[in-house]
Amino acid sequence: MIILIFAFAARSQESLFITTGELTLIPKSGIAVAAVYKNSKGQISDVNITWHVKPSYLGKVNINGTLTTNHQGEGYLIANYRGIKDSVKLVVTESPGNNVKGKKGDYPKVEIVPGNIKVEVGDPVELYGFYMNSKDKKADTTITWLIEPKELGAFPDPTHSIFHAGNKTGKGIIIAQLGDIADTAKIEVYESKWKKDQREKISQYNIGTNGQQLTIAPNDQTVYKGADPIQYLATYKIDGTKQRGTKFKWSVSDPNIATINSDGLLTLVGKTGMTLVTAECNNMIKSAELLVIDSMTDSKINNIWIHRVLPNGKELQVKTVKEGESYKISGLPYPLNILNGGMIHFPVGCINEDIVIYIFIPEEYATIDNRNTNVSFSDEIVAGIKFSVKPVGSDNIVEPYWFNIPIELKLVYKQELLDSLNLVPQNLNVFFANKTGFTKVNDKTTTIDTAGHRIYASIAHFSTIVVKESKAFTSLPITPSSEHLLYIYPNPFNSSSTIQFSLANAGKVNITIYNIFGQPVQILANGEYSEGLHMVSWQGNDFNGSPAPSGMYLCRFIKDGEVSQVKRIILKR
Repeated sequence: MIILIFAFAARSQESLFITTGELTLIPKSGIAVAAVYKNSKGQISDVNITWHVKPSYLGKVNINGTLTTNHQGEGYLIANYRGIKDSVKLVVTESPGNNVKGKKGDYPKVEIVPGNIKVEVGDPVELYGFYMNSKDKKADTTITWLIEPKELGAFPDPTHSIFHAGNKTGKGIIIAQLGDIADTAKIEVYESKWKKDQREKISQYNIGTNGQQLTIAPNDQTVYKGADPIQYLATYKIDGTKQRGTKFKWSVSDPNIATINSDGLLTLVGKTGMTLVTAECNNMIKSAELLVIDSMTDSKINNIWIHRVLPNGKELQVKTVKEGESYKISGLPYPLNILNGGMIHFPVGCINEDIVIYIFIPEEYATIDNRNTNVSFSDEIVAGIKFSVKPVGSDNIVEPYWFNIPIELKLVYKQELLDSLNLVPQNLNVFFANKTGFTKVNDKTTTIDTAGHRIYASIAHFSTIVVKESKAFTSLPITPSSEHLLYIYPNPFNSSSTIQFSLANAGKVNITIYNIFGQPVQILANGEYSEGLHMVSWQGNDFNGSPAPSGMYLCRFIKDGEVSQVKRIILKR
């Protein structure tokens, strides 16, 4: 026993000291590192030191003692000899002109999309991380997710790319790590004025004055047509104490779908669709969403692939649903986060084919301000979303894309925005938006949930859909056979302009650009095109690929040998 104590005392006099001190380096750089070991007698000895970098994605030390950095971040360089350790701080920082993600062809690698993330306090955000092997191919594998600093939030499951922001604002980095390789993305957790106000004040609908609170159960749910009656219950509390004997007024927004009695017992009528179940008490309102779907299936259930597209063109991970299922819009990063809380339900039989849907913010109506993380719309639009649909096996976007059975759409709105526009929720409606104006989707199927700040509508086709005041519409209804020719945007342009045209029937199309002297400059289309929406682009070049001079040009559209339309297009360099 005495010998063991003596040995421990002698061992405690050993020391290890890293001579390089704290390090600040740039990614993809190297530096020799060294450490001095002193034995129990204070003598310097030459020993084999083991080196580690923590976290490992920052870099590694090879057998010759050279530290090579990989990715931006902060951590420690650790030296270890027989349990005796020393560590120094290691900072890998991005330098001007340095690409942290690595250059094209730098494989294998891990990549995060999006690379710059903004998320509001308390909100989740869905990321996309993938591994690229040496053959420039994406490979399925498990990536570990981290956040620095940790007070910004957490990944509840480190192997899933869902990040939940905390209640503190700030900036940091997201790390996607696979062994010794990793990628990082900048993240900013912010709090909007609207959310701060909501947090600091009591909601007039759910929690009233004197600590009043109204809840309803069950909450939002989906049931099959023909299901048994559903008993809804409401609870009214004051300062957390349940008030017994409270009487509630029950109602449904669509009595063709369900009816509800004074005791909250709901009975399905037989029609499918969405209805709101609402309880009222002491001028307080609480609503729950009830979606009734058809359990009958046709011979084939079609697939729907949903692509969420950021303004920079990057796409988040594709989501897949089937007819009869719902897609809940959630966890999207800024600026797509304005769509979070929405929902799309695709009833069985709504389509005859597999389709791909691209979801965008309709930038022709939206302004994105990265400085204060605001997305604002023009024309008194409260919310908006653009859907582009491409049938699987086709190269063409079909717009509008008509459904056999209307789909159910839910969008959210902010009360703060309505207040600033001097609008009330009851005056809102859902519109199809196109170059001619706005068309109501259907007066009879729009439902507004003032308690939950949600608006619902049955949608006959997909194109650009917006929420705005009911009186603000100016166009004629869209029909499946309508034909819109030569929608040019942007115009004027300086680098590239898109010419969009829609065909009611298939035909041979020629689109040619002419100068003001009537000389052809470029042919953009010349061949057979199917029914639906098509797009071609002009980069402002001539037949030789040389830049055309600034000025006015004519874009001529010919269908089946007849000139259908000629429009001006202005090139400004």
